[in-house]
Amino acid sequence: MNRIHLIPITGLACLVVLSSCEKSYWKNDAMKKAISTTSFANAHMTCEAYRVDDSYPGEGKKQESDSIHGYAILSDAVTLTFVSRKELSSIIENPDTYFRHSTPIDCSFRPGVAFRFKDKKTNVDLLVCFSCNELRYYLDGKVVGQSYFKSQELRALVKKLFPNDKKIQTLRN
Repeated sequence: MNRIHLIPITGLACLVVLSSCEKSYWKNDAMKKAISTTSFANAHMTCEAYRVDDSYPGEGKKQESDSIHGYAILSDAVTLTFVSRKELSSIIENPDTYFRHSTPIDCSFRPGVAFRFKDKKTNVDLLVCFSCNELRYYLDGKVVGQSYFKSQELRALVKKLFPNDKKIQTLRN
């Protein structure tokens, strides 16, 4: 009789474990730390957005100005409002934003937008390439994760953040 009672309990335990794995898309600890830093729930976090040069290598602007991970900054920082921060956080934390299994696209990573998150201890940069729909996360200057994305909400948010940028406004949803 004890075996009969264990089967439902074991089955329930397996379902709990499997469902909790699904909620965490990122497997490495550095990436989990990056995501927690970018979270809207992090009250100490600030976030700024920048337009960065998305030219092909060798075609871009000379690095006389500031850059983020080697990509020239083309705009002043746009400080995200409360509403924009919440929207970006929900996009980043949504597992459906990311492709779990995808074939790499034959495309050079050329980010056009960078988000810079800071809290008291941690710096996270999120670079977004709209040419190949790829995101790359940096934690304290080192790449900790990258993925292809399928979020139309991210494009819409970036268009709101850079309303006068002709190139950004031509991004297709």
